[in-house]
Amino acid sequence: MKDLLHKIENSYKDFSAGQKRIADLFKENQIVLAFSSALEVGKKVNVSESTVIRWAQKLGFKGYADFQHVMQKTLAEQRIEQVQDEDTTVYTSQSIVKNLLDADIKSISQLKETLQEEQLLQVVDMIGTAKKIYVTSNFFDFGLAHSFTHWMNRVLDKTELLMQGDMQYYHQLSKLTEDDVIIAFAFPRYTKNVMETLQTAKEQGTTIIVITDKIESPVTPFGDEVLIVPVSTNLSIDSYTAVHALLTSIMRFIYVKEHELVKENLTRIETMYERKSVFIRNDTTGPLDN
Repeated sequence: MKDLLHKIENSYKDFSAGQKRIADLFKENQIVLAFSSALEVGKKVNVSESTVIRWAQKLGFKGYADFQHVMQKTLAEQRIEQVQDEDTTVYTSQSIVKNLLDADIKSISQLKETLQEEQLLQVVDMIGTAKKIYVTSNFFDFGLAHSFTHWMNRVLDKTELLMQGDMQYYHQLSKLTEDDVIIAFAFPRYTKNVMETLQTAKEQGTTIIVITDKIESPVTPFGDEVLIVPVSTNLSIDSYTAVHALLTSIMRFIYVKEHELVKENLTRIETMYERKSVFIRNDTTGPLDN
């Protein structure tokens, strides 16, 4: 990016009045030029689309699309560099994917070092002894909550998704007791909705298990047990790889601790799958694990 800025500064005196306005916009907001069309950029600074294209060509690019490709790649590499703690690696187009995956591996490694098995066993015990299990989340974490609810209900047959906006929400809240457990996913950006849900649950004596990204999370005070999971963010996209690793561990512990119940429920479901011919049979599809 420094090279491009240097080139623009050196060429600035040779730009037309309109091209200078484009250069000024570039200095103020590079994101706009990286992700807006030549027509949109032209409208922002009162020049024609062709003026924007000629400006890019004057900088040595084949056209505006070529300029944007370089801009987007450069911004992506800068973003990755920013989120790597004390990492001075210079990223190239060949290494971007590897570095994104390395960030996920780092998150799982952090989880491995910080997760206490005793705490995990305590969480599994809370889940196993609960009369009813409810799963809630911020709306950005809805996918995590939905998939975990689906699995939990298959194996334990006593789990519901608890989300504001659902027609059953207040009915579910009214039924919360001290014999129930709420599992709350709360990763940035945190919402008032999940805070209100947990506040009500706390008032009714319900046991709360919080899964969040840091001890300073606003939902942490509500948790009877708090599981901290690092979430890496690259290019404004949150990666929940470590969260899925944690959930998989919880599910496996539940499978071991509640083996007979889980096996009974899964066998019943598999019987219905067979009855309704849900799946296409093939040689690699085996029976339910014992």
